[in-house]
Amino acid sequence: RIKAIESPNKDDDTQWLTYWVVYGIFSIAEFFSDIFLSWFPFYYMLKCGFLLWCMAPSPSNGAEFLYHRIIRPFFLKHEAQLDSVVKDLKDKA
Repeated sequence: RIKAIESPNKDDDTQWLTYWVVYGIFSIAEFFSDIFLSWFPFYYMLKCGFLLWCMAPSPSNGAEFLYHRIIRPFFLKHEAQLDSVVKDLKDKA
C-alpha cells in the first residue's frame, strides 16, 4: 500500500490508502498493547475518536498527518531493507 501511495500516478484512492496504512500499523501496535490499554478508562472511546480523526474528510486529517510525519520518513529511510525482506518472504513462499 505504501508503494501505491508513493507512485507518481495519484488517484482519488490516495486518502484511503493512507488511512489503511495508518490503520494497519495502529492495529499491529494495538495487538501487542491491547491487554494493557483496555484497562484504561475510556480507552475504547479514545480509540474510536482516534480512528474518526484518521478518516476525517479534511485536508489535515489524522492519517495524512501521521503518514507524512512518521510513517513516510521511516519507510523512505528503510525502503531497501523492507523490499529485501518482502523479496525473501516471497522466495520462501
